[in-house]
Amino acid sequence: MDTGEHIPKWLERQETQEILLSVARSVMRYARSKNLSLAFIGKETWQDVAPDALTADIRSELIVFILENKIQLHKILTPGNRNCHHFLRKAFINRWIENTRKPFTDFYRYLYKRTADALRVSDDFHTSVRNGTTLFFSLSNEAVCIPPLSLEDMEDITFPSHIVEKPEYDEINKNRILLALAAYFLTQVSKMWGDKPVCAEVRDFIHWIGSYVPLHQPIPVKMLPGGKDALEFAPDDRSIADKIYFDPAMIKKWAQIFVNRLNEREKAAFFLRHGRCLSLKEIAQKLGYKGSSGPKYPLEQAEHKLKFFLRDLPWLSPDDLNEEAFALFRDTLLLILEKDLTCGDVP
Repeated sequence: MDTGEHIPKWLERQETQEILLSVARSVMRYARSKNLSLAFIGKETWQDVAPDALTADIRSELIVFILENKIQLHKILTPGNRNCHHFLRKAFINRWIENTRKPFTDFYRYLYKRTADALRVSDDFHTSVRNGTTLFFSLSNEAVCIPPLSLEDMEDITFPSHIVEKPEYDEINKNRILLALAAYFLTQVSKMWGDKPVCAEVRDFIHWIGSYVPLHQPIPVKMLPGGKDALEFAPDDRSIADKIYFDPAMIKKWAQIFVNRLNEREKAAFFLRHGRCLSLKEIAQKLGYKGSSGPKYPLEQAEHKLKFFLRDLPWLSPDDLNEEAFALFRDTLLLILEKDLTCGDVP
């Protein structure tokens, strides 16, 4: 099976550079004409950036887009195929629209971006990128990087009313407040690690804020930048382009990997709860527990494992959710669990 390993070399070709530049310019013209939000490429308004710089940013995002989807694109992006220009343009614009967010329609993305920018320019914090994508921050350049926090850890960190009286988005969405919250967050996490200076993920910080302040809300189609006309680019064969947005085989593989991380009690509790929609009392009766509290712990453990398993996966994480991909993951997961538990473990 071709895994798209030729794509990096394809990107280095001179003719490819010309194609990417042409696509980037075409995408910029379209995005400007439809007034698409520049938040997708980390900018605020069209007036804030020169056309050449914007084209360069779009080209960079286009390369990342190609590398992220190289397995799905390997049959299209081949040496000598200059016809890929139109497909890339349509697919990338589609991606832009699907991921376009404004400050008051996707609070999580906007707040993460604003926080990251504030931390980078602050003299009080140190930031670093690990594993190529994960942004960490600390109060000391000698801090120890820690693994992702668990839900229990986050729940132990109370919201500081002395910094923000009301845990509301408008109150925290200020650089001064975000930096104060970031310092407080690191101090509390440091206490969990024996008062050692720690380097934590910015994503954990935002998730912690989100446990107190609502950061998500659905976006009506009519509110997308450009209105309904923004979808007019979709070709009749749009289903072909849509295939690049998630890999069904990979989704099924991830479902199996997750199942392998559960012990037998967690598998049984999770399946009965989410596969058969049973109450804790009914689950306890089927699995031989004395009371409803019996299956609660393995169920919560399975759910916590699932949340942190999905947090960084494309198409499945909360900030990159593809509903069709998630439905396939859920169905596959429950099917695997049902097969694993058919040997008399689950009545």
